[in-house]
Amino acid sequence: MKSLLLKSTLLIILALVSSIVILITSDEGIGIRAVSDLLFMIGLAMVLIGATLHVVQTGFFDGIVYSFKRYFKNSTKHQMIEEDKSELSYQLNYENPITYPLLLAGAFWTFVTIIISIVIVSS
Repeated sequence: MKSLLLKSTLLIILALVSSIVILITSDEGIGIRAVSDLLFMIGLAMVLIGATLHVVQTGFFDGIVYSFKRYFKNSTKHQMIEEDKSELSYQLNYENPITYPLLLAGAFWTFVTIIISIVIVSS
């Protein structure tokens, strides 16, 4: 748990620093709206990458991989029916230690920038 929070905190700080560096080097300048927009995009990218890693890690595509392995191993229908009795193992183990920190950091920046946007609009 401590490692998860440490990695998430590092990703949050990395996203903030990278957004400020990107804004300094661009012509847009540093403002609360520009930082909020860029942090939202970075947070959204983090959530999408983390969600993709989570889907792959939980084995969503294991059945498809198993079917392809079985199909390429047995080319005729008769062989596939015979092979049905002896099942192949198709559990794939994906362990990626960055999945949950990416999800947490991305969700943090997404929610923070939504709150900032609401405050900016209501002012």
